[in-house]
Amino acid sequence: MFFRRFKKTDHIVEDHPLVHHRGIFRRQISLFEAVALVVSGTIGAGVLGIPFVVAKVGISIGILYIVTLGLLMMGLNLLIGEVATCTKQELQIVGLARVYLGRWGAWFMTGLIYVMGVGVLTVYIVGEGTALSALFGGDSFTWSVIFFAIGSVCVYAGLRLIKIMDLFLGLGLLLVIIVISLLGVPHMSVAHVEFNNLAYLLFPYGVILFSLSSTGVIPEAHALLKRKDGLFKKTIVIASIICIVIYSLFAFVVVGVTGLETTEIATVGLGSVVGNTIFVLGNIFAVLAMGTGFLMRGIALRDSLTWDYKVHPVTASLVVCVIPFLIFIAGLRSFIGLIDVIGGVFVSIDLLCMVLIYWRARQQGVLNNKKYHIHHALLLVPVLLLALAVGAVYSLVKLF
Repeated sequence: MFFRRFKKTDHIVEDHPLVHHRGIFRRQISLFEAVALVVSGTIGAGVLGIPFVVAKVGISIGILYIVTLGLLMMGLNLLIGEVATCTKQELQIVGLARVYLGRWGAWFMTGLIYVMGVGVLTVYIVGEGTALSALFGGDSFTWSVIFFAIGSVCVYAGLRLIKIMDLFLGLGLLLVIIVISLLGVPHMSVAHVEFNNLAYLLFPYGVILFSLSSTGVIPEAHALLKRKDGLFKKTIVIASIICIVIYSLFAFVVVGVTGLETTEIATVGLGSVVGNTIFVLGNIFAVLAMGTGFLMRGIALRDSLTWDYKVHPVTASLVVCVIPFLIFIAGLRSFIGLIDVIGGVFVSIDLLCMVLIYWRARQQGVLNNKKYHIHHALLLVPVLLLALAVGAVYSLVKLF
């Protein structure tokens, strides 16, 4: 796949030119591989919480949320993709913020990334405890502590195979979602499908936005599709459509099966209706997906502290792991509640900053790539600003 490392002395095959990315040489990737990269970078633990929020508001409104926010995220990813293709350097989101929003913009984006990273690690600690308790019995708090202890050691060790595992587990989770959806269809209830509750109209926003957020992986895909701007644009569109379809199918079937009894982690509540095999399979993949996500995010934050700010590796590991654990110990242990706050408040603000990055790049006249041009961008930008601003304000007000 696209994780193989190359040296300058390696033979370069004409059909597979190399790109210099993050200090090492990698083979350029195909359309299929690029789509797999973006899909696996999008689908994570958040999808397990979508059925719960959809069950509260009703399937029809919930799927409308998924489709609408999914299309908005696709539009935003296309905008950031255009900025990436027109920027001379290969930069991640913080780097783009530094170029187009200045030093303070870069610092603000960096702070957001760290806050969201700590929040997501807390989500994984909570979610792992719930899933492991469902699989093996016992108290979810105890399982969360056990997972934290093991996960912290792995973060300190810095397991380098985690990147590859994340790809395959992301695609594995995609396969499990499809299998669960297909096997769950015969158990669906018409009453569950027809249910709607407008009292929860805005409730799904934060969780669904969190689950669809994938902008951080867009510069990565661009760097590995060097000089293939047409394929890069197709990658964003295809990956977005796949995620929208899979999320909608999963929410439709799970809520159709379990209705208002849908659990915060969807796979936990399926066993009593669909069968023990799906219960075990779904929760095993939930455990693996959240566990790998914890290690991926933890190692990334640890390396950032170590490389960018020269923090000692032991201290960096303690900061990355202990802060989420202290939040967990303090009593913030709602899987959906945490995802809702992270997605509704912090992801919304983060995405608003990305819209500003695009706008500043447009004002500076650097968006001149004729092979990658977003039509009607001037219509998309105000829609994104309005939707994200309203969502962020609502999520903040809901906290108080």
